[in-house]
Amino acid sequence: MPVDIPRKNNFTLIRCILASVVLVRHCMDSSLQACFVPVKAFFESQDAVCLFFVISGLLVTASCERSPSWQAYAGKRLRRIFPLYLTAVIGAALILCLASSLPAARYFTDSRFWKYLFWNSLTLNFMQRTLPGVFEGNPYNASVNDALWTVKIELFFYACLPLLCRIVQRLKDRWKQNGFLVFLYVLSFAYRLLCRKLASVLGIPVLNTLALEAPGYLGPFVLGMLCYYNFDRFSRFRSGLLPFCAFVLCLLLVIPANCGVTGRIPDGIKYILLAYACLYAAFSASFLHDSFQGPDCSYAVYLFHFPLLQWMIHCGLFAAAPWLSLYLCLASTFALALAATLAEKGLGAFFAGLLRKEANIATLVRVDYGS
Repeated sequence: MPVDIPRKNNFTLIRCILASVVLVRHCMDSSLQACFVPVKAFFESQDAVCLFFVISGLLVTASCERSPSWQAYAGKRLRRIFPLYLTAVIGAALILCLASSLPAARYFTDSRFWKYLFWNSLTLNFMQRTLPGVFEGNPYNASVNDALWTVKIELFFYACLPLLCRIVQRLKDRWKQNGFLVFLYVLSFAYRLLCRKLASVLGIPVLNTLALEAPGYLGPFVLGMLCYYNFDRFSRFRSGLLPFCAFVLCLLLVIPANCGVTGRIPDGIKYILLAYACLYAAFSASFLHDSFQGPDCSYAVYLFHFPLLQWMIHCGLFAAAPWLSLYLCLASTFALALAATLAEKGLGAFFAGLLRKEANIATLVRVDYGS
């Protein structure tokens, strides 16, 4: 039976904060400015991405359980992902001809331009990260949009979710359901640990990259599913767990990751605590519920920020004024993302209205002809 998730929550605010963390960390990493080094540790983009997957696991599981059919579920997920995603891919490919060292004629006929459009439209951005003559002088890399790599992982989870939900439903007993999801969680981090260990032992760096592909991020997504299927218990006990989790999170912030005394706290434990803190904040602080119920532009921020950042680096803005450029990048990305999100919602409502009109006309025709 579908679980009722409160509609009044702080997920819009939290996702915008997480998107800002990713943006700021990318600014610091890509610009290679020394002034950012002392504060980089406060902006952990990997943790922010994991929390995105936790929230997605909770909300998309709720969407899947409420959907009357898998076709309806798939339609909602595709409409959520692809309009803005394709806008980011195609828009960047067209506009960045202005930043290319090649003439427009050579730019649009270069095979790399068409490979970029083809592979990135399929969410396989690792096949072609660059555009011809674009950002070749940037100090970090010439990638157009390094943030797109998570989209294929999100789509993979969307595709697997109906099967996972079906398995959970068939288990029926809550202990068995939770045991199955905990098993997936442990398996995910075991995969990540194994890849990193093999990379170190065998000297194969690509295994570190594979550690952060879909199996390695299944754990955070499953945490969201666990919260959904145990939402009654989470709602009942979330305040009682707060002091303990707050204490451990303080240790995570105070003890350095490379501390020789206790070492690094395992990701599997850290993400449980971060997920709890995130979900606690989402359903607490009720005074914020009505203040941040506008359009959620975090997805657009995530998609659009990297090309804009690379262009600003290409123009020398970060070299001239690093902190001012960071604030400018943050503000302009949110403005662009908000405009794109509002446009997407407006066009979606327009086409939905047209479809409803056509359906009403077809119904009237059938009634008139008695069919």
